[in-house]
Amino acid sequence: MKQLSSRTARPVEVSGARERHARALRVALLTGAGALALLAFVPAASQAQAPPAPADAATAPMAPTPGTTGAPGTPGTPPLPVPSAVPPAAGPAPSTAPINTAPAAPSPPLASPTPPSPPLTTPPPPPPRDAMVPRKAGSVTYICGGVADDEQRALSAQARNYNMGLLFTQGARGEYLSDVNVKLIRNGREVANFVADGPKCLLRAPEGSYSVRATYEGRTKTQVVSTGTRNAQMRW
Repeated sequence: MKQLSSRTARPVEVSGARERHARALRVALLTGAGALALLAFVPAASQAQAPPAPADAATAPMAPTPGTTGAPGTPGTPPLPVPSAVPPAAGPAPSTAPINTAPAAPSPPLASPTPPSPPLTTPPPPPPRDAMVPRKAGSVTYICGGVADDEQRALSAQARNYNMGLLFTQGARGEYLSDVNVKLIRNGREVANFVADGPKCLLRAPEGSYSVRATYEGRTKTQVVSTGTRNAQMRW
């Protein structure tokens, strides 16, 4: 009887050990699965709660690993310096003026202003109308006078310089006239026109014959006079 009970007790112990081992194995599996799930959840939660990385995070230099060196871009290598996007403020440009330069030469004195030009010589006024002086009318030179005795003598002295002579009188007594308008016409064309300031006129004209038209107080006298005639008289 004792032998039978010992045989039946061993299978029971073995069965209990197996159940305990299976239970422990399930607990270990469940524990491991829970740990794995927890590990997967924690990074996801930390990434969800972390603030977004800045836009230039991709270009930010990687922190160097103490005590390591290597090629740029490898872990543990100090990053190359990144130039700043904003250029430094430009300082004042260095002065290019040389030191101890010689003083500037003094400017030359201003030239004295040009003295004003003297006024143009004013032509002398024409002689009075009744002055006995030679005058010009076209191609004819003439001089008139002879009222006074001295004028008659002056005309007689100059007669050799002229080739024609006219005398203007009026009335039976042959009184002298002045202010007679005289025109000389040659070949139908007027060549001289003047006013006789005295009764006697000496003329120097190109050789030939001239039609003399003399007008006094609206009355006109006509006479043909040739060069070489020195005493042609016209009476009113």
